[in-house]
Amino acid sequence: MRYGGAFLVFWKNMKEDKTDALMRSFDTMIEAKSYIQGCVDSVVTFTKDADEDKLLKEFEIKDVAKEIWV
Repeated sequence: MRYGGAFLVFWKNMKEDKTDALMRSFDTMIEAKSYIQGCVDSVVTFTKDADEDKLLKEFEIKDVAKEIWV
């Protein structure tokens, strides 16, 4: 998997050591948000009593282009 996009999607505290799990990179913010919504939709669809709002808060988008130039 290539991580060449400017927006990195992380699932917060998902790794065994409680660090953030890097999911994918995207060229635009809208792609990153759509990816997160798709992940959440999948979990909600296949998990009984899953809370969509809570799950959405577990993801984070980092703008690496901004971090590089600041």
